[in-house]
Amino acid sequence: MDQLSEYKSRKEGKVTPKYLMEHVLGVIEEDDSIESITYVAKLKDGTITSGWTDMMHTEVIGMYEVGKLQVIKDMWSEWEPR
Repeated sequence: MDQLSEYKSRKEGKVTPKYLMEHVLGVIEEDDSIESITYVAKLKDGTITSGWTDMMHTEVIGMYEVGKLQVIKDMWSEWEPR
């Protein structure tokens, strides 16, 4: 996807894997504020994979749980009556 397509995707609220990874890498390169990372990815063949930086397994599980709760909170804010 070229830069214009990426820009249009962001304007439409679509976050592509490339855009997300470029954003995270940009933060790492600019201010080095990211201490650790976990990820879950769905491959084109439907396989789901995950990975993480050097952390204890309990910390990885906790980070996934926090991520799950943040998604649920975001979903709820979209459903909430106004």
